Amino acid sequence: MDDLVQFLRDRLDEDEKMAGAAAEGPWSVDHGDYGVLVYGADQSAVVCGGCWGGEASVFESTADALHIVRHDPARVLAVVEAKRAAISHYKKLRRFAEKERCEEYVLAEGAGAVVIKMLALPYADHPDYRDNWRP
Repeated sequence: MDDLVQFLRDRLDEDEKMAGAAAEGPWSVDHGDYGVLVYGADQSAVVCGGCWGGEASVFESTADALHIVRHDPARVLAVVEAKRAAISHYKKLRRFAEKERCEEYVLAEGAGAVVIKMLALPYADHPDYRDNWRP
C-alpha cells in the first residue's frame, strides 16, 4: 500500500505543479451562450477562440469552455489539497490500526485503503500505475 500512496502523492505533486504554472484562477467564460474567451483571475485571456470574420471557435461548443473554466487551477489546487488530507487521514488511521489491532480500527483501515485506491484510479493510464491497485 505504501507504493500506491507514494504513486498518488507523486501524481498530486504533478497536478499541483501544472496548476501552479497556469494562469491564476478562478477562471471565467466571456459568454454563457457561446463562449469564445476564457479569462483568468486578472481578467486577461487564458484561452482565446475567436469566431470573428468567419473564423471558427477553438471550442467545439460552449460546454467545452465551461468545462475548462470549471476545472481551473484554483479548483485543481483545492482537489489536490483535499486528496492530500485524505491520504494523511488514512496514514493516521493505518498507524492507529496497527497499534491497537482492534476489529473496528482494522475494518476502518481496510475501508480507507479502498478510498486510497479510488483516489488513484483517475491516474490508471499512467505507466507506473499497477492493475492490482484497482479497487
